[in-house]
Amino acid sequence: MKRRELERQQAEEKRRQAEEAERVQRKIKKIIGESGMRERFLNRTFDNFTVTEHNGVAYKITKIYADTFKEKLPNNGKRMDRNGLFIVGSIGVGKTHLVAAIANQLMNQGTPVICMTMIDLLNRIKRTYDKGMVSEEEVLKLYETVPLLIIDDIGKEPPTEWGVSKIYTIINSRYEGYMPTIVTTNYDDRALVKRLTPERGDSITAEAIVDRLREMCEGIIMTGPSWRSR
Repeated sequence: MKRRELERQQAEEKRRQAEEAERVQRKIKKIIGESGMRERFLNRTFDNFTVTEHNGVAYKITKIYADTFKEKLPNNGKRMDRNGLFIVGSIGVGKTHLVAAIANQLMNQGTPVICMTMIDLLNRIKRTYDKGMVSEEEVLKLYETVPLLIIDDIGKEPPTEWGVSKIYTIINSRYEGYMPTIVTTNYDDRALVKRLTPERGDSITAEAIVDRLREMCEGIIMTGPSWRSR
């Protein structure tokens, strides 16, 4: 009887998780359309990533991350302080390919993911000001609660007081909720703080963003020549 009850509970929990994933995916599709990834990256996988002496470690870490993602979620009262990734590297070394591969693998397995550049992330919020069907609160709530949020190219956007405050709101909410977050950037910690600091503004909010990301994420440094120049 105990075994049957356990199996029943497990089946019920699996059904509940599937229904929740479907609900979140419908919300993502309504607000940003599928995952937010551009067409070019929808076919990026671990299988078609070229592993070299420069990116082998990053490949291994990101593949293990994708394979063990469920362990990163705040389930059953368990919390992981460092359940995200902070990937730093110059242009063209494969950062976006690897995070897109994570997103595509998880989405194929039924896990809702948002994967967008920082610029696109902020632009989607701005679109709510045009009296659309979706409110700013709905967009932010989705960014804050989706199982995995991937922010590509953070630091590329022109820094403004408005922009950095929205980034802080999103990152801080995920930090407080132990929600997995992945970011890619061309900048190390100090340079990223500078890039996120508005002209003639102070760096306090930018420093808070980077400080939280440092605590939330495992750091990966990618080196090597740009694939786009080959």
